[in-house]
Amino acid sequence: MGKDLLPPTYLAVLTLLGSGAKYGYEINQIMEERGYRNWVDIKFSSIYKALNRLEADALIFGAKSDESSQPSRKTYSLTNKGRSTLQTQITMCLSNPPHAKSMFDLGLSAISLLSRDMALDALQDYDSHLAERLKFFKSKIDELKRARQIQSTSQNGKSVLAIVQALFERPYVRVKSEKKWLQRIISEIEENDAGYGFTK
Repeated sequence: MGKDLLPPTYLAVLTLLGSGAKYGYEINQIMEERGYRNWVDIKFSSIYKALNRLEADALIFGAKSDESSQPSRKTYSLTNKGRSTLQTQITMCLSNPPHAKSMFDLGLSAISLLSRDMALDALQDYDSHLAERLKFFKSKIDELKRARQIQSTSQNGKSVLAIVQALFERPYVRVKSEKKWLQRIISEIEENDAGYGFTK
């Protein structure tokens, strides 16, 4: 697979297998529970495609369960090559992640082709969407904080709740910052068009 980052679905599947053997449906359930689809574009069918490709590349090994049980299912685990690849991939993601391309940036680059009112309507609509996202992330963070408090008083086992909370906090902070920036842009346009040269 080289030194390039794996596709997001492949890397997410490999990551979950890094903590122990699992079967396809179980991987999907964990992704749902931990909110993976809030930051990675993953479809249920693509999980099985990823499992097949990772197995073909010898990064994981699939073993069929007891044939007498119906239906039989394959349980997947990392190979040594898979674990080494996963560690390299995680290091790449944390040290120098690729920047996601944004359709918003494309729209902003052409904003002068709109009238001032059209631009303001669009930006204010986006501001509303950001507010909804902030509300969602905040509710998840609060929910995870409560779950961690309960867990700390009832269990001593290893928990992924701290990591999941951090995964919701990061986009929360980013969206909060983006919303503040967007409100400044909106205010400038409302006051003096901010030199955008809108279409009349």
